[in-house]
Amino acid sequence: MISIKNLSISFPEKVLFSNFNATIFPKDRIGLMGKNGSGKSTLMKAIAGIFNDYDGEINTSGKVLYMDQYRTFDGNTPYEYYMNVADTSEKQKQVRSVLKGLGFSEEDWNRDISTFSGGEKTKLQVGRLFIEEPDFLLLDEPTNFLDIESIEYLKTLLNSFKGGYIVISHDRNFLRDVCRKFWEINNETIWTFDMDFDHYHIERQKIIETQRRQVANIQREIERLKAIIDRYRRWGREKLIKQAKSKEKILEKMIAELENMPNLYLEEEERRISIPEPVSTGYVVLNVENVSWNGLLKNVSFTIYERDKVAIMGPNGSGKTTLLKIIANEINQSNQMDYSGLVNTLNQDNPINLDYQVGRINLGHKVNVAYVEQFVDQLGLDNTVFDEIFEEMPEKPDYVIRAYAGRFGFKGEDVFKTIASLSGGERQILALAKILLRKPNLLILDEPTNHMDLETVESLEDALKEYKGSILLVSHDVELIRNVCNRFLTIRDHTIVEVNEPLFFAKEKEREEKQKNIDFEEKKKIRNQLKTMKRKLEELQVRELELAQKIEEIDRKMHITQDYVEIMNMDKEKRFLEEELLAVFEEIDALNEKSEIIERIDKEE
Repeated sequence: MISIKNLSISFPEKVLFSNFNATIFPKDRIGLMGKNGSGKSTLMKAIAGIFNDYDGEINTSGKVLYMDQYRTFDGNTPYEYYMNVADTSEKQKQVRSVLKGLGFSEEDWNRDISTFSGGEKTKLQVGRLFIEEPDFLLLDEPTNFLDIESIEYLKTLLNSFKGGYIVISHDRNFLRDVCRKFWEINNETIWTFDMDFDHYHIERQKIIETQRRQVANIQREIERLKAIIDRYRRWGREKLIKQAKSKEKILEKMIAELENMPNLYLEEEERRISIPEPVSTGYVVLNVENVSWNGLLKNVSFTIYERDKVAIMGPNGSGKTTLLKIIANEINQSNQMDYSGLVNTLNQDNPINLDYQVGRINLGHKVNVAYVEQFVDQLGLDNTVFDEIFEEMPEKPDYVIRAYAGRFGFKGEDVFKTIASLSGGERQILALAKILLRKPNLLILDEPTNHMDLETVESLEDALKEYKGSILLVSHDVELIRNVCNRFLTIRDHTIVEVNEPLFFAKEKEREEKQKNIDFEEKKKIRNQLKTMKRKLEELQVRELELAQKIEEIDRKMHITQDYVEIMNMDKEKRFLEEELLAVFEEIDALNEKSEIIERIDKEE
């Protein structure tokens, strides 16, 4: 059991919270919520005994283990790291079972830990906690960098764990499945909710609405009193002046009440500024053909179509980030692939057809790519959030800039925070906010929710749902993927497999073999796709005919016209129509190719 009495934590520049009291029972499963910087990790470290600069009391019993966001190891290999705490024969047997359960093959057990990916290191640290057999766990963002299957395994470990835990996480699906109580640090207070995640969200919203009504009522009464006082003083009669003074005392109390209200959840209302709409692309946005890389990726092929929002999933170390970097020209090794011309033409209107030694990447008509990871390091550390947004919209008034920043979680005075003071998650979403103002039509994001708080994740999700371009997203956040994406690709055995839903492989690995047997509903979906494509083809063919006729008509007029200016205007219009006709041809070719593939699958089934 853990007892917390009158706990207060503050720093010279900020109070985190005051006079918090709680009793944590041995099997409590608590989700710790709050904005970045609200004090979640500090509270966790105080309970763990790592941070001691607080007022009040914390008393713990039993073995309490803490895992922070920054992974450190006291062994060179996974096996050594685990055996350092496996002090009984039973624990030594458990070492093998946990390592296998986490997806580490026996040949990995003696690899140097420094060669593992961030997600694999997280898995190693999480797994060892269970070898040590604690009574209570304190986990700070345990899902960061984990792949979806590892998160599912972590859920299994936690749900079968005999002790209790407190978890800090931004992953809503994870919190929903493993926590039964929630604490939220908000405006220097810790609020407790003895309920599951969905009811916590509902109750939280009720509190917000109740407080908004209270504040609105007090503000209305203050304005009414001010008007009465002003009227009484203008009339100047002695009795009315006395009444005015009496009302002034009431007014002072109400203003003090408003100022001293614990601002639990109420945040500054912002005007809603829409996400800018990017330039339309052709039907095919990105085509990846047989791309291979250093034995990690083999013959990876997929196509992204206009307004597709595509998730790429797969185990840690399977090559998800590598694939994104290849597409975004972040990996440039001359002995592997030829990127000549990519840097200069990536954001131009012309389609790109890029040959590699192994594989090919084609960007479609007028595709403008933005790889969000590239922009995070370009933020000026001495700039404020306001400065960075202003760079993209200098012609807009201040209130528009502040309202736009508010959409991404930078509300009120937060717009004047310097970049140096922002968390990693805040920098990530600020970079995205800037990029969206440049109107790219293909966004590439790699684990954007890492180090974000829940509110920022929800702001991110809201922006990505509204965004009218195409998205290529690597994320372990199942809820984000489900809510944003319409297609799901998984890296399996070094190549890409398209699946129907994010947890496809995590729930049933054997379904990989059964995927060939498409059921009736799947057939219906394929046939519906074919109908849609054929309808689209018919529309394109009609447009092709219209454009060809217009071009022929302009040609005819140009041959009989003597006016030089008119000829130049007609030539300009003709070039414009020819460019559109070329785009129509590309779309027809792409649709025909995809239709043939789908028809072939349908016949095979």
